[in-house]
Amino acid sequence: MADLMGGGSKKTPAEIEKEQETARKFAQLSERTRLLEERLKQSFQKIQVIDETNMNKIKDIKDKITNLEEQLASIRKDFDEAKEIVRRIAKDMSQTAKLSDLRVLEKYINMVDITRLVTKEDVLRLIDEYESEKKVKKKG
Repeated sequence: MADLMGGGSKKTPAEIEKEQETARKFAQLSERTRLLEERLKQSFQKIQVIDETNMNKIKDIKDKITNLEEQLASIRKDFDEAKEIVRRIAKDMSQTAKLSDLRVLEKYINMVDITRLVTKEDVLRLIDEYESEKKVKKKG
């Protein structure tokens, strides 16, 4: 303690060398500690940057998932509307004539030749002509 207080005995060269060695080791340890503290600080900064980047990516992914869910809901709505339209078309189709029904109608229409239909005036004219011919034959 006397050495620390400024008084005391003279030190031997070995003691001085030993104190210098201890001071060098202490300086080295202090420098290593400072370097380790700096590296630790850099590591914490890198971790902070990585955390911020990950948080931003997570937010982007959540936004994309929300967007996909909205699109999926829209697609489901469109699909349900399409199903309803198909149901209505099927219902309408069940109320329409089938091809076989149309073919039967076509046969009936073809059997009735419209060109052979006559009007009332035509019938009266034909009767008059027939009676005229009959009179001519009776006279002759």
